[in-house]
Amino acid sequence: MIIVNGKILKIANNDLYGNVDEREVALFVAFNHKKYMNNYAVFTYATEYNKKKLYLASIHLKDNSLVTFNIKDKEIEYVNKFVDDYLNNKIDNNEYEIIDLSKINKVELVSYYEEDFDKLDELDKMSITHINDIDDNENNKRRYGFLYFLLGLLIILLVGITYLYFNPDILNVKLKKLECTQSTYNEKVQLKYISDTLLKFNRNDELVSFHKIDTYKFNDMESYSDFKDNNGESKYFEIDGAYKYDDDNLELKLIYDEHLIIYKYDEVLDYLKSNGYTCVEGTYDE
Repeated sequence: MIIVNGKILKIANNDLYGNVDEREVALFVAFNHKKYMNNYAVFTYATEYNKKKLYLASIHLKDNSLVTFNIKDKEIEYVNKFVDDYLNNKIDNNEYEIIDLSKINKVELVSYYEEDFDKLDELDKMSITHINDIDDNENNKRRYGFLYFLLGLLIILLVGITYLYFNPDILNVKLKKLECTQSTYNEKVQLKYISDTLLKFNRNDELVSFHKIDTYKFNDMESYSDFKDNNGESKYFEIDGAYKYDDDNLELKLIYDEHLIIYKYDEVLDYLKSNGYTCVEGTYDE
């Protein structure tokens, strides 16, 4: 935290005729004299450094403003001593406490003590110019810090986009599937058939679909035509699916979905193998 020793303040008070003083006050420093428990301020008018006038005042702080009052003769000596110590960087923290002016934005000039002083520029450099330089440095640090952060973020995004460009599959979630085949015999129609199945599983390795294609191969055209002409598919099969005849190959395909009461991948695989299926394990993109 930066303690603001000095700053340029607008004058808040009007005179008895309602005139507004447009000048600004260069408040170099305000302090508390711990021994006497009084607050004091050292200032001049911001545009009148050439007059070489320094003003000393007892002050009262209220909200965001500072009110000045004239000081007694005996106080002038130890306020001037503070100014000398301040200029020589010899402030005794046991004797004085610098008042933070960061929240003060205006000054009310009731009265004050005036004296000749030829080191106004030195006070300015130690208080007002110095604080402004610190503020500028802090602002620059914040500005550059944000730019570095933004640059780093852009570099990370660029690297990420480049990596995804050359590795497009990285975002694809691979889920398990089974492709199983069984060759068996249907006593009802007295025909051999091949059952091809495709089973897909979700992220939890639970069964989500079970598609089957049963292919029946007829021995000759006569038996094939007789079965087809007499709607044998309706007579011998009761499935919720589709039937497809292949005249060139004397085949009948039954395409349908199957259902199981088990659904876990390992359980389904064991069940199919125990029922004579040969299975190939694989994956598919979600």
